[in-house]
Amino acid sequence: MLKLHWIEIFLRCIPEMLLIIWGIYTVAQKSFNKRNYIILSCSMGLYSFLVRELPIYFGVHTVIITVSIISIMIIQGIPLLASIYGTLAMLLLLIISESSNKFILYILGIPFNFTNINPIKKSILTFPSLIILFLSILVLKNIVKRTDLHILK
Repeated sequence: MLKLHWIEIFLRCIPEMLLIIWGIYTVAQKSFNKRNYIILSCSMGLYSFLVRELPIYFGVHTVIITVSIISIMIIQGIPLLASIYGTLAMLLLLIISESSNKFILYILGIPFNFTNINPIKKSILTFPSLIILFLSILVLKNIVKRTDLHILK
C-alpha cells in the first residue's frame, strides 16, 4: 500500500492525470473540450489517489488505474484500440520519465527513498518527471502529426 498525503492530490496526482489524458488524446488524434478535460483530469487524479490508498499489493493499483483510464477514455468517445494504445503509451512514458528522474537524482547525489519524506519535498523532487513527461508528449505529438496512424482512427 502506498502512503500518500492529501497535498499530493494537487501537487502530483492531478498534474500527472492532466498530462496522461492529454497524451492519450494526442495519440488518438482527437480534440477535446477544455472544461471536460479539466473535470476528467481532476476526477481521475482524485480517483488515482484513492486507489493508491487502498490496502493492496504494490502494482495492483497501477493495473486498476490503467483499466479505469481505458474505460473512461472509451466513454469519452475515443475508440477502444486508440484508448488502449494511448494509455499504454502514456504508462510507458511515465515509467521512462520517473526512471529518468531517479537517475538524475542519483547523479546529483540526492537520495530517492520517498517513503519517509515530507510530501512537499517529495513532490518537488518528483516534479522533473512531470516535465520530462510533458516534453515526451510534445515529441510524441510531433511524431503522430507526421505519421498518419490509420489503425487508431
